[in-house]
Amino acid sequence: MNLENDSTASKNIFDMDYASWKIRFVLVVAGFFFYLGVFVVCHQLSSCLNATYRSLVAKEKVFWNLAATRAVFGIQSSTAGLWALLVDPVLSADKALSQQNWCWFNIATATGFFFFENAAVHVSNLAFRTFDMFLVVHHLFAFLGFLGLLTNLKAGHYLAMTTLLLEMSTPFTCISWMLLKAGWADCLFWKVNQWLMIHMFHGRMFLAYHMWWVCFCHWDNLINSLALPHFALFLVGLALLTLIINPYWTHKKTQQLLNPVDWNFVQPGPKNSQPVKVNGQTLQRKRQ
Repeated sequence: MNLENDSTASKNIFDMDYASWKIRFVLVVAGFFFYLGVFVVCHQLSSCLNATYRSLVAKEKVFWNLAATRAVFGIQSSTAGLWALLVDPVLSADKALSQQNWCWFNIATATGFFFFENAAVHVSNLAFRTFDMFLVVHHLFAFLGFLGLLTNLKAGHYLAMTTLLLEMSTPFTCISWMLLKAGWADCLFWKVNQWLMIHMFHGRMFLAYHMWWVCFCHWDNLINSLALPHFALFLVGLALLTLIINPYWTHKKTQQLLNPVDWNFVQPGPKNSQPVKVNGQTLQRKRQ
């Protein structure tokens, strides 16, 4: 296990004994409660300061707070992913086996986030009798994948950090949905944000291709450093992202730019149905 790749680095928040189960467990718990705190603080602030939020039904309020929480995690993940992809020389030198202390920190806290995310999604589904297959599968694979990394002291960190970069779209998704609920889908800012979000989803697709390339180029080392079930889980999850989830979400966000309807909560109707109202704003359905 190589946890001291940069011997010249000064002591900082990332310099911990990550070989210790206690350290890793504490960081997972800290990640869980930090993002639970973001969820609660968002609810409190929105209840006090935002009229749109107060007008939403309970299910939409939960989605609002989850969107904000995911956006905060998306900022953390995008920062870590971009640093690994473009800056860190140690990870770039060996994409299969290299490790960094700052990566351990992000892996542990991300595991805490994905545990929170799975708990929130399943509790919400039970409470409101809903089920989003794509979201459930996406977060289940993410949690199991990062949990596997957390327990494996030999696994490299490059693919883990590039996986976090897939969250690059979440801040834009949060802004898009909140403005849509406020009835601001006609404003220039919403449209610019929507365009940027669509480009982020295209970026996710190219990033997935890059991850496949890394796997093929470092296949033997990945086989030797990862447990076979864990590696299989990663490949299945990456295949689902590449072939189904990323194309589906990219299509839906592009469709939303042309027809700004909140498809998370608006039920599909017949072709000649009446216009749909989203938070007081009338949105005409397009004819098929």
